[in-house]
Amino acid sequence: MTAERPVSAEGADTGPPQDAALWKRKADYFRAVAEETGKQRLRELFHLTRLIARHREIEQRLLESEQRYRTVVENLTGGMLVIAGGRIVFANRAALRFLGLRLEELLADPDPFRHVHPEDREAVRARHQARLAGRPVPDPFVFRLLTEAGDTRWVEVTGAPLEWEGKPAALNFLMDVTERVRAAEREKQLAEQLHRAQKMEALGTLAGGIAHDFNNLMASALAHVSLLLCEADPSHPWHEPLTQIERQIRRGAQLTSRLLAHLRRRPDRKAPVDLNRLVREVLDVFGRTRKDIRLVTELEAVPPILADETQIEQVLLNLFVNAADAMPEGGTLTVQSRPLDLPGEAPTVEAAPGVELAVADTGVGMTPDVLERIFDPFFTTKEYGRGTGLGLASVFGIVRGHGGRIDVASRPGCGARFTLWFPATEAGAPAEPAAAPAPSRARRRLTVLLVDDEPAVIESASRMLERLGFSVIRAPGGAEALALFSRHGDEIDLVVLDVVMPGTGGEAVYRRIREMRPETRILVASGYDLGGKMTPLLRKGRDGFIQKPFDLQELSQAIAAVLSNP
Repeated sequence: MTAERPVSAEGADTGPPQDAALWKRKADYFRAVAEETGKQRLRELFHLTRLIARHREIEQRLLESEQRYRTVVENLTGGMLVIAGGRIVFANRAALRFLGLRLEELLADPDPFRHVHPEDREAVRARHQARLAGRPVPDPFVFRLLTEAGDTRWVEVTGAPLEWEGKPAALNFLMDVTERVRAAEREKQLAEQLHRAQKMEALGTLAGGIAHDFNNLMASALAHVSLLLCEADPSHPWHEPLTQIERQIRRGAQLTSRLLAHLRRRPDRKAPVDLNRLVREVLDVFGRTRKDIRLVTELEAVPPILADETQIEQVLLNLFVNAADAMPEGGTLTVQSRPLDLPGEAPTVEAAPGVELAVADTGVGMTPDVLERIFDPFFTTKEYGRGTGLGLASVFGIVRGHGGRIDVASRPGCGARFTLWFPATEAGAPAEPAAAPAPSRARRRLTVLLVDDEPAVIESASRMLERLGFSVIRAPGGAEALALFSRHGDEIDLVVLDVVMPGTGGEAVYRRIREMRPETRILVASGYDLGGKMTPLLRKGRDGFIQKPFDLQELSQAIAAVLSNP
């Protein structure tokens, strides 16, 4: 049998002494290795802990940086959009508010340009493609966007290329410039209106003088024809030719009257007028002649305007006829009125509070070139013989003469819309227009001082006055009139006074006669403007006005009205 190996007290097999020493060295080695390994693991663990802490610190800083970035981006007043891969992939709050959409709706839209105005869409798309291709794109660029609510807004965009998730993308910054664009448009409109007003003033200086001279020529011709018709029996062979001559003279007078209305050189005959009533009356007459046109009225209750009723009727009729000419195969004519109650709602301060009148048609529309000249005198697109070119020109002049404004909007194929603004008056509109004085003939032989610088007018008017039973003292000018009045003032019952005369003008004669004999009755006769100070003077005195040219009956009515004043 083999002898047993010694066993230690701890139960370990120690073996011989040399074996115990070996095992001790081994134990010491393994103990040292274990200690070193533990320290290395601890060092590695410590290093790993530091790396994790550093990583967490970096993540926190990135998170804070991203949060700051989002706070800045989301609180920008301007919109920010990123387009990548043919879609919108990012939008800030301002862009979402601007478009009226939620983020998920915008990101789900396959067309990033759907909200761009159709007329601007191709230009915006081309700029985006150029930016992605690395080509230079000039900034900023202004175009129109359509909001989800259907509103049109102007935006100014600047952009820059970038990568988004490894794809080429475009970063776009949007700024709402709608108010700036509208202010620029208003400034442009005001500049155009100033230019137009200056052009009209220049035309007025020339055409007004021509109209005055033309009226004087027609005044003499009409007076003579009127006298001949009084003498000629209706069965007389000359009666019909004279009637035709009188009709043509009156057509010429109407043409001049329209020109004078356009130039605001018409006497002041304004009174409170119910605009809605005039619209209905003129439409009723117009509708009987153009039954192929559908008439639509949307008339709200409006305050009266201070206006010359005859001139406003002319404005309405010209607008209706112009609309009808634009609809040769029929269409719809819409007339709308509404009050302007709030200051600033109207285009100018003077027009508020007031009344807005709109006349719209569904006709052929107008090109920009035609719109530019639409209110010019003698400009017409109608064929020869169908228009004088004074219809809309007189409309412009009448509206301006009433302290109002007129604008027009039109495009080819889209009809036209004329919008008029008139200041309101606090006075109530009369229920019925005042009746004109009945023709009258002098019951006793009164004396008239006739003052005019045109010999033909002096001659014809004298014959008419004598026909009416008056004694006539002729004065070929202002100085002569004052000299005659100073000698025969007590004998003169009425002065018929021209306004525009060389030397001593009608206004000076009027004032001097008033100083010499305040109770003298004066009938002012003119084919031109009354002048800046004549109108208020006539309102204060026992006076009247007659527009040249006039016939025997009109002269009789005017004289009867002046002489019947208390």
